[in-house]
Amino acid sequence: MENLQFAQGILRELRQKAEADGEKLLTYLIDMAYLEASDRIRAHWIGHENENRRAKG
Repeated sequence: MENLQFAQGILRELRQKAEADGEKLLTYLIDMAYLEASDRIRAHWIGHENENRRAKG
């Protein structure tokens, strides 16, 4: 999870730089990778919350 969060942060920075340089296709591709990382992080936390609820329930 730590590596995924690190990659998400780097992708955010790269996206900003690519967008500032006017690199539309590269910005789009990096944005897709950023969104994928974000979705995986979110899914991990949702799964973790569900496990906690089952343990308490």
